[in-house]
Order: sequence, then C-alpha cells, then structure tokens
Amino acid sequence: MREAQESLTELDISRSIIDDYPEYRGLPMHITEFNTSYRPDSPLHDTNLNAAYIAQLLSRLGETSASYSYWTFGDIFEEMGVPFTPFHGGFGLVANGNIPKPTFWTFAFYKKLQKNCLYKGEHGIVTSDGKERFAGVFWNLTAEAMSFQLDFPEEVEKWCITSEVVDQQTTNPLQSWHDLGEPANLSAEQRALLQQIAQPKVTTTVTSNSYSFTVQPHGVHYFEARPRKQTSDRGYDYQRVLAGR
Repeated sequence: MREAQESLTELDISRSIIDDYPEYRGLPMHITEFNTSYRPDSPLHDTNLNAAYIAQLLSRLGETSASYSYWTFGDIFEEMGVPFTPFHGGFGLVANGNIPKPTFWTFAFYKKLQKNCLYKGEHGIVTSDGKERFAGVFWNLTAEAMSFQLDFPEEVEKWCITSEVVDQQTTNPLQSWHDLGEPANLSAEQRALLQQIAQPKVTTTVTSNSYSFTVQPHGVHYFEARPRKQTSDRGYDYQRVLAGR
C-alpha cells in the first residue's frame, strides 16, 4: 500500500486545478469512487490494516472533497463474477455471507462522530456535540502498540466512556476463517460464528477527567464520553451485589 499522504496530495492538486479557473473556483469536488486498491482481488481489503488505513483517509478527505464514495459495499463485483470463497480480497465492506470486514466498522465509527471537530492529528480525531458528549476515532498503522491519553473538562466529576475496538485480536474474521481451514462454502454454523467474531469489542469504564487507552497494531479505536449521573434506586449497592451480600 502506498502512503496515504500520496493520495491526499493528489487531491490537493486537483483542488488547486479547479480553483485556478475563476468560473469553477470554490465549486465542490466529489470523489465518486475510491478504495485502497484498484483490484477486486487484493488480499489487503480483508484485513485490519485496511481498516486503519481508511480511518486515516477519512480524517482528511473532507478537506478537499464535498463527498467521497467507497467502492464498494459488498464483495460480489460484476466484472469478476461471484467469488469462490468468503474472503478473496474483494472491494467491499462486507464479505460474502453477510460478514462485516474490519473496514466496515471504520465507516460505522465515523458515522457516529459529532459536528464540532476539536482535534485532528496523524493518529486520531476528536469531536464534540458542543455540549457534554465527546466522540473520537484513533488508528494505528504501525506494527507497534500506541498509547493515548485524553483529558475532559473538570466541571464534570465522572465520565462514562464507551469504547469499541477493532483490531487483529478482537475483530478479525479473516483469521478465524483461516483457522477454520478456509472453507469455500460456509455451513450455517460457520457463517454465524464469523458474523459474531466480526463484531467490535465493546466495553465501558468510569473515569474522572482523563481517559488512557492503547491502540494495537493495525487497530481502530472508537470512544464516546458522556457525563455519568448516578440515578440508582435507594438501597441498591452495586458493590454489595458483586460481593454477594
């Protein structure tokens, strides 16, 4: 895979060419189709690396383009015929058998971001609804784990963090298909298993004003932060429940 910056630089050039003509200056530019490869049989399309790569692109494409359409949603591509196996490097976000690929979740995470961008860097983006909700996506294209820390407004005493993680350990249907022996025709049980494995790992945690997390190699990490307001019924004690008292 070439560096994502190369693709972004090409778009900068296209934007400049459009704006060089007075009659077209400022008009919106649309990317009617893009992907990480021009081939419908590139093995990288099925990987977690592809998901992290797309996360980086999505953080920047809006700087030059009014819209950008990923090519395509599913793996059945008319010019190459129906695929022989569930995973074969197809263009799409969903493998044959209705199995979401890791890249599917990159788009799902970005869909949940808020309208106000507070931070955008080489490895992450953080947004806010302008009130008390924060959301962000972080990614790791390297072969080493990366650690991050976010600080939230101190006016709120406690924050509830919901995180969704997609990486090679938590959400890797390609590896599980390989572990199953790479069956060309999935049984109903195998298909259900791969659909389950293809889901992100979802966790919640309570923190005061900072949130520290690690993004594994080729991983994508989505988070939401909301103020935590205790509304338990009188007499209920969560810690006593766990202790069996």
